[in-house]
Amino acid sequence: MKTYNKTLIKDLPKVLCILGLLIFIMIHPEAATNGIKNGISLLLTIIIPSLFPFLVLSSFIASSKSFYILSGIFGPLTTRIFKINKNGFIPILMGLTGGYPIGAKVTADLYKANRLTKNEAERLMLFTVNSGPAFALTAVGTNMLSNTLAGVILYISTILTSLTIGFLCRFLSDKKELETNNTVTPEKTENVFINSVASGANAIINISAWVLTFSCLSEIIFTFNFGEKTSLFLNAIMEVSNGCKVCSGTVSLPLISAILGFGSFSVICQVSPYLKACNVKMKHFFVSRILNASLSAFFTFNLLKFFPEAVNTSVVLHVNNQPLNLSYTVNSSVILLIMCLIFILQVDNRKKIC
Repeated sequence: MKTYNKTLIKDLPKVLCILGLLIFIMIHPEAATNGIKNGISLLLTIIIPSLFPFLVLSSFIASSKSFYILSGIFGPLTTRIFKINKNGFIPILMGLTGGYPIGAKVTADLYKANRLTKNEAERLMLFTVNSGPAFALTAVGTNMLSNTLAGVILYISTILTSLTIGFLCRFLSDKKELETNNTVTPEKTENVFINSVASGANAIINISAWVLTFSCLSEIIFTFNFGEKTSLFLNAIMEVSNGCKVCSGTVSLPLISAILGFGSFSVICQVSPYLKACNVKMKHFFVSRILNASLSAFFTFNLLKFFPEAVNTSVVLHVNNQPLNLSYTVNSSVILLIMCLIFILQVDNRKKIC
């Protein structure tokens, strides 16, 4: 009985929140409806066209002879720079070209196939969840910001951030596991293609469900009138596509880059099944997202110095007619270095992430 009461008390806040949300949707169904409509629009115009081909392609590459060819050519670089066996090149490549959550999906697939060690999979999860060129360049840069150069800067910042975190993670490697490289005979091409399409379809359904859920929640948030700053912040961290759309033309380009770097709670939920498959603790992944957001903003701010043509996108947010200073200073750089140290020091003496 005592155990039941403890469980009830522990779960009571969650139940009350769910009931409160249910009651609100019943009273204001138009908010939920508009959120779902916005989510469907994002899925049809941005997410599915840009992600589904890469989801199928990544599964195909990971299971076909292409995997061995690419890993053989570029794998030595992966080992030298990131201290990950040559099989790690594919999730790094797909994470930088396909967008979230493709890098995490490929990492989980390779780990299940015993092509990556536990330590390698854990580290890859921390820097292969990135915004792809289709989203950063076309969706955000060209369509939302009306500035293709700004999109280029955002994507370059994404690459630099991912490689920086990946390099830092090399210090968490397990030297005993580095030489592990289990070879698996590739399947026949026709079987690989069929399985890849099915895998891509399952993944896109999971992604779509989370996008719709958080798009609905984002629309509900707007009805509470929390204030401009709070509403922008909540939308930015809840769903990255809608967050970038709402913040475009309102906040500076480094902050847009930070939104892309963090990825939103929607992306975190999309990645969570793959984190679980690789036994990665959520708190470590969350810390890596904060570090990712900070470094992305840092790189974008400095790249703007070399590409002043994109500065017209980097505006200052005004709230209640009062300018909000969004510039980054030397102090920010120091804070970033401290965050990197904290990230590394979280690891135990055995240098294992989890």
